[in-house]
Amino acid sequence: MKTLFSYILIISLFLTFGCSDLEEELNDGIAEGPDADVDVQQLLNGAYGNLRDLQSQDNLLVLTEHPTDEMAGPTRGRDWDDAGIWRVLHRHSWTTAHAFINNAWRTLNRNAFNAQQVLCSGATGSVAAQATFLRVFNDFLVLDNFGKIPRRACDENLLNPPSELLTRGEASAVLISELEAVLNDLPTDTDEPALATQNAARALLAKLYLNKAVYAATDAEGGAEEGPYNFAAADMDKVIAYVDGITGRNLDANYFDNFIPDNGNASDELIFVSQNTSGGAAGNARAYWFMTLHYNQNPSGWNGFVALSDLYNRFEQGDQRLHTDLPYLASNGSGLNAGLLVGQQYDVDGNPLEDRAGNPLVFTEDFNLLETGSNLEVTGIRAIKYPPDFTTEGDAPDNDFVFLRYADALLMKAEAIMRGGTSGETALDIVNQLRTIRGASTLVSLSEQDLLDERSRELYWEGWRRNDLVRFNSFLGTWQEKPSPSDKTRLLFPIPSEAISTNPELEQNPGY
Repeated sequence: MKTLFSYILIISLFLTFGCSDLEEELNDGIAEGPDADVDVQQLLNGAYGNLRDLQSQDNLLVLTEHPTDEMAGPTRGRDWDDAGIWRVLHRHSWTTAHAFINNAWRTLNRNAFNAQQVLCSGATGSVAAQATFLRVFNDFLVLDNFGKIPRRACDENLLNPPSELLTRGEASAVLISELEAVLNDLPTDTDEPALATQNAARALLAKLYLNKAVYAATDAEGGAEEGPYNFAAADMDKVIAYVDGITGRNLDANYFDNFIPDNGNASDELIFVSQNTSGGAAGNARAYWFMTLHYNQNPSGWNGFVALSDLYNRFEQGDQRLHTDLPYLASNGSGLNAGLLVGQQYDVDGNPLEDRAGNPLVFTEDFNLLETGSNLEVTGIRAIKYPPDFTTEGDAPDNDFVFLRYADALLMKAEAIMRGGTSGETALDIVNQLRTIRGASTLVSLSEQDLLDERSRELYWEGWRRNDLVRFNSFLGTWQEKPSPSDKTRLLFPIPSEAISTNPELEQNPGY
């Protein structure tokens, strides 16, 4: 029997999340049973809607990009200080009190729980399979970042702490088993990336198998071990098989079709996204241009986050991922290009822009985490990964937020081949196929570092860099404005103190 709190939760889901464009996809699979009075379709729509919270700059992004060689949040005089909350991320000196790390823990576990509620409310068939995918997707992110997954059974009293705990060493096998069990029940629609489809499951399973050796490397205290890791050939074969099973997806000739407004329709490459609707149900994808653009650019921004020179220097000129002129930006009065912004910035008519003090707005490769002096507004390369949506009002852009896409899958396959998997293709051929369509020159050989660099060029600011650096045994190293190596305890984030205090099954990760 459900507690009062459980019913309040369900009511709050009804009030918070409206029906999405996916509604017609979610009509089958509702079963009669003890929870037949619950609108299972509405619960599933709510579980999809939860993903929008992961778009915010103060949530999962802080775990996946700020502690890496791709992104930083410098303090600019009195701007962007926030008691050092961004600086400590970049230098791996965060603590258990870090608010944004705690946000990510709460959001991911709430998302997984709400997907579980669909399963506990009588769903079967495609609806149950989609809910399972959403639960596994959020649990995978919990595992990757925190190393352990708390779970509840359907009949638990919600006033008590969760009774189940998947530990780092066992969790990946459980998630793989759960997702493989529902693979054939998922929708086969390849043109609806906002839906948990068989393609999405195959891409996520490839992620799980590719990282399986990382999660197995657990020390006696339950913490993470440094690499190099022992990648099993059988696991790499699974990665290859699942990527080969992805159907109906192709690399886009125009790279930024993956991220522009209406990318859900424009791109042939997207596999799984969080759907945003212009002027309607939308997350905070606009933060990806607001958080980096200067106040005097169009659109105006918050003049915050920067891309590292480590990232910029990986590119060669002519690579469309580095710089692409999009006509729609100019037609909306913007002098921006998509990609990385370096040097003097201009308005749409070619006039040089200035900062607020009247100095030339020249973005530099160099920056300091603690900026002082007269140039504090202009230091640091800026990135436009999601080109702005000019047609929407307020905070509701039409850019769908990308989680999984075909280029990532192909690079996972190339890595699996490099790590001992069997395929009729070579890793070099796959990488060169991608580079050619992006306008980059072909490589004559391929090392692990080359592949890691290619993943950065292709996937920068998409939330996979921390995961990649850990797997390639490079996360604890040094880069721009991070001069010192980190201890292996930084391979996992701390469990929030509030979760530890209310759940006797949870133990803090080593080093915290």
